[in-house]
Amino acid sequence: MPIDKNIDVPNNPVSRNPDTRLQDISDVWYRLRLFNYFRGLLALFFITIYINDWLPRLIPAEFLHGALYISTSVAYLIASIIFAIGIKAKKPGIDNQVVVHTLVDIICIIILMHATGGIRTGLGMLLIISPSMTSLFLRKRITILFASIAALAVISEQIYSQLFYTRYTPAFTQAGLLGILIFISAFLTIYTTRKLKESEKIAAQASSELETIVQMNEQIIKGMRTGIIVMQNNGKILMANNAALELLGNITINADTRLDKVSTDLYDRFLEWHNNATQNHKPILQAQGLPALQPGFSHVDQSDHSVDKQEGRTLIFLEDAAQLTQRFQQVKLASLGRLTASIAHEIRNPLAAINHAGQLLEETSTDIADKKLTTIINTQVKRLNSIVENVLQLSRQQQGTPESINLYPWLVQFREEFITTKNFQAYQMQIQIEPQDITILFDSSQLHQVMWNLCSNAIHHSNMEISNIMIHIRGGIDKETGQPCIDIIDNGTGIDKETQIHIFDPFFTTSSEGTGLGLYITKEVIESNRAKIRHISPPSGGTCFKVHFQKNP
Repeated sequence: MPIDKNIDVPNNPVSRNPDTRLQDISDVWYRLRLFNYFRGLLALFFITIYINDWLPRLIPAEFLHGALYISTSVAYLIASIIFAIGIKAKKPGIDNQVVVHTLVDIICIIILMHATGGIRTGLGMLLIISPSMTSLFLRKRITILFASIAALAVISEQIYSQLFYTRYTPAFTQAGLLGILIFISAFLTIYTTRKLKESEKIAAQASSELETIVQMNEQIIKGMRTGIIVMQNNGKILMANNAALELLGNITINADTRLDKVSTDLYDRFLEWHNNATQNHKPILQAQGLPALQPGFSHVDQSDHSVDKQEGRTLIFLEDAAQLTQRFQQVKLASLGRLTASIAHEIRNPLAAINHAGQLLEETSTDIADKKLTTIINTQVKRLNSIVENVLQLSRQQQGTPESINLYPWLVQFREEFITTKNFQAYQMQIQIEPQDITILFDSSQLHQVMWNLCSNAIHHSNMEISNIMIHIRGGIDKETGQPCIDIIDNGTGIDKETQIHIFDPFFTTSSEGTGLGLYITKEVIESNRAKIRHISPPSGGTCFKVHFQKNP
């Protein structure tokens, strides 16, 4: 829609916003079109009175000029049609059109008033409307100018009638009163219009500020790292930000999307909260490759008791449970780091003294019972020292620097180092990666630490002769998530269901010689590289740890 350059909208409060200004101009043209409809209907009314021969019943014959009346009425109707075409085309500008419309109104009404016997017929009262309506479109001075023209036209019609019609009785008092009434109406309309424009300005400013706030809130919500879902209590999703869509598996939503179709577990958790008003803080596990969700719920229409319970809205906050755990863990590790730093020296020195004394006692003692005791002392000292080392390693753990790693050649190189150190045979550690050009994002030194811990566990906890242990490393692209992954599988006795729940807990171990920190540190390292690890029980027995890596873009 083109914008008319000739339009005059004084103190337009929305000129800053092109969309709002366009709407304001459209409203001005709409008001002008409505007023032209009134003009056309008025002309049709005059013509109808004449055609049905009602005019002689209303106007005395000596004052009636029928030919002048009907010709002016028809001309008035034709003018309204021409005006309608100009309004539709928006040419010429609205200022020029209002001026022409008002002048034509004054001329036609003055002629019709003269053709029906002058001011006594009351037709001159129509002159109040047109100048008053001008104030909606033009400046105050122009409105007063048209009111003056209308008043002078009424008086001029009186003078003309008195000069050219001998039987005409002048009514200058009525003409003067009508002129005064025209001015009063014009001033009242100007005052009312000014108040309306001021109110419109305030409303437009409030609307503009509200629109800015809404847009700002939308941008904030879209950019939030916390997932946000707004839904009706009947399960219909109204809005979801990018973080929520990503946490739910990069889904798409439309006007008919329901939460129970997107995530049954999340919808069940919502129903549990909606019915009991208690938050369940247990994470929701999703399909393979998707993060566990930590949901939170809040009523949007809680204070509005008139809203139907099913039609009310609920705000759902979604967090990556692993990230939350990692944040808490970082706080815990920071505290642990400060603690271990302060006591490491105090623990290590006594341990070194005990270990040294045990070694001396073992060398000087010839008693078999004493040698067994010194062996126990040395073994437990080494275990305590290992615990201190692991705790210190945990507290010093830093965020990895992701590197692009070609997985298959890296694993082949790792196997050579591992089998050499552990006295393994090459056939005991098999690698199968399809396709072999898979690349991942991971800190290479930390990946080495992860693979070493997992493969070492396969040896230490298999309860088998080392020559019978088999380790299979299989990798590929997960069909469900599209993420690269590897499985580290051994042929050991496996892990029972009760133990599986706690294998990643710190200081949990089933071995009298273990520290219980190996798998915990492994999991922390993996998650610090934005990867995931989980335990799987293979149908054929043994133990399997599956690691999902971050895609290499």
